[in-house]
Amino acid sequence: MNALFLTLTSSLVFGFVGATTTGSAPRQCCAALLSQNSLAGRVLTSRDDGFEARLDSYYSANAANPPQCMVLPQSKKDVATTIQVLSEIGCAFGMRSGAHSAFAGSNGLEGGVTIDFGYMNSTVYDPSTGIASIEPGSTWGDVYSALDRFGVTAVGGRASVVGVGGFTTGGGYSFHTGNRGFACDNVVNIEVVLANGTIVNANRHENANLLRALKGGSGNFGLVTNISTRAVPSNKIWGGITTYALNNTDKVVDAYTKFVNKMDDDPASQAIVTLLYGKEGFSLVSVLTNSNAKSTAPAFNEFVKITNISSTARVGSVAEMVPEFTGPTPLGLYANWMTGTALHDQQLMYFILRTVKKYINRMRLAAPSSNFELLTQFQPVTRSMVARGAEQGGNVLGLERVVAD
Repeated sequence: MNALFLTLTSSLVFGFVGATTTGSAPRQCCAALLSQNSLAGRVLTSRDDGFEARLDSYYSANAANPPQCMVLPQSKKDVATTIQVLSEIGCAFGMRSGAHSAFAGSNGLEGGVTIDFGYMNSTVYDPSTGIASIEPGSTWGDVYSALDRFGVTAVGGRASVVGVGGFTTGGGYSFHTGNRGFACDNVVNIEVVLANGTIVNANRHENANLLRALKGGSGNFGLVTNISTRAVPSNKIWGGITTYALNNTDKVVDAYTKFVNKMDDDPASQAIVTLLYGKEGFSLVSVLTNSNAKSTAPAFNEFVKITNISSTARVGSVAEMVPEFTGPTPLGLYANWMTGTALHDQQLMYFILRTVKKYINRMRLAAPSSNFELLTQFQPVTRSMVARGAEQGGNVLGLERVVAD
């Protein structure tokens, strides 16, 4: 059976208290960074222009905790200088790419030092090799736009605002995952700054173990300054958002179950089923995509039979489609998400949907004046997805133990 991957996402107007982590005296660390001539103008404190703007650019207010100072490197040499200073003194630090992770400490360090890669955001494509070299501060929306003029795309995020660095080193579920594995599986080289400031390349010829560790190991093995990944030779997909009446829930769950059980037969097709609660109440939605741009993929036959309220399904470039899937993304809300993985079971889906509705009612009673949203999403992780990773050198996600035969 295939694994059922569940995401619960909430956006709320009330907040949570995040923990503060400290190492050596943060002021000492920031003073040492400010003393580096090569970092002039790239170390900001709360007194500097641009400091608040960078905090305001976080996806979730949970994560936008002010550091003592932030470093905004513009090159790998800046990153090397920064980590040398921090390592020598023993400073605690965090780092951010697109700042799309929602929880405190995920992409910055309150009261410490945050390394903000936002100014390292270039994408360079080499048509002769089919390789895209992407800096970690890029967002996938920017990457897709840069690649679009070449008629290619990348195995990347399905939301424009997601950052490249964290998404790729964390695994990365993409439109192309069924055929090509996760984003990390398509990486051919990662440029990394180690804790002592040494700049190395990790690929199958040199530092191969480091490359594998970075495929799912996130930021635990060094500071990534460039990611080279295989481009997808066509930038076109078929897909869109389809909305159903709530009284069609049984049909949608049944269609999703049949899709999951046959997904390995059509790895180019993907389906996400979402129960959304917002200002207008509950909505039932599917996001169906086909990375071969086929509008009549047999995998979607059961979904097509269901009467819908609306559908935006069409063929378009990834650069055109992703903003729709991203939707409105107001910054500064308090957002959080949780994920879980289980073997797919239709009764489990029903249990989750019932439980979500029950807790929505409790949340409304507890905070009647609050304006909040909750998304419950179901998406499959299949044997073919995991196999694509193994074929390309493997990763450290550990899904081989989870996605059973």
